[in-house]
Amino acid sequence: MNSKKILLTNKIYEHLPPSNPFTDIKKEKLLFLWWTTGRGSDSLRLTEEGKIAFDLAEIEFFDFPLFVKKVNELKANKFTIDIGKKVKCPYYIGLKTNQAKSAYIRMYDSKVAMMVQLYGNFQEFMDLSK
Repeated sequence: MNSKKILLTNKIYEHLPPSNPFTDIKKEKLLFLWWTTGRGSDSLRLTEEGKIAFDLAEIEFFDFPLFVKKVNELKANKFTIDIGKKVKCPYYIGLKTNQAKSAYIRMYDSKVAMMVQLYGNFQEFMDLSK
């Protein structure tokens, strides 16, 4: 069980406005609704619902382009597993609506975002960081 996810889920829930789409959902179920791996992994990748919750709670975020050849690369494979191992903060991987192959990663941690910027871009961060 990932206690970090439980803590984050509880803290974000506390900061949601009274009128939100998650009011009738038990907190235990939010773990599976907001996180792609529920409580079974250390990866802090958010689902679409998790992104909505973080946005409603007005959590600061930083977007970086992801350069992928095919949208299928964003599915659960080595690329996304590596992201889960190296990115130690909540993040969301999404597609820009106007371009089918234009993806981005949204990070919810200013320190990690600063490290990405120091490496130059997200791909360099992934290639060179340990």
